[in-house]
Amino acid sequence: AAVAAVVVGGTSAAVYLSLQQNDPSQTTQPSASEPGTQDTEPIDKQSVAALTPRGLKVTADQGALVELKWTLPAGARRYPVVLQRSPIKKGEQAITALGQGTTATRVAGLDPDSGYCFLVGVPLRISESSTVAWSKPTCIRGAVARSNP
Repeated sequence: AAVAAVVVGGTSAAVYLSLQQNDPSQTTQPSASEPGTQDTEPIDKQSVAALTPRGLKVTADQGALVELKWTLPAGARRYPVVLQRSPIKKGEQAITALGQGTTATRVAGLDPDSGYCFLVGVPLRISESSTVAWSKPTCIRGAVARSNP
């Protein structure tokens, strides 16, 4: 997870900016902090837990294509959603931006003979110390998720 946090910081910023470009009506940066608090204050663990995607599962594994589904707590539906997969090939992005409130996706271009792990996250703050509410991992074809240090 420590490696993911480093990757998430750089990639999530790009994810958020790309979502902003696609939706000009959205003008405020998502943040779980209370109004009037500084953006540098940490988001407490309770707030992160309350917005964490739940029940991530593979609904179809067709070799090169996998379908995933999960649920979002009501408060998380106003945030963009990101998908992380591992392993990735050189030159591929580990994190993919999904739409705001997304609860299902298809992942194409997978190696049918390889195992993969997936995480779904809700970026709560995009900054040098980004905060993302990550789901529990789900893995396929014998892959095993790395445990948190």
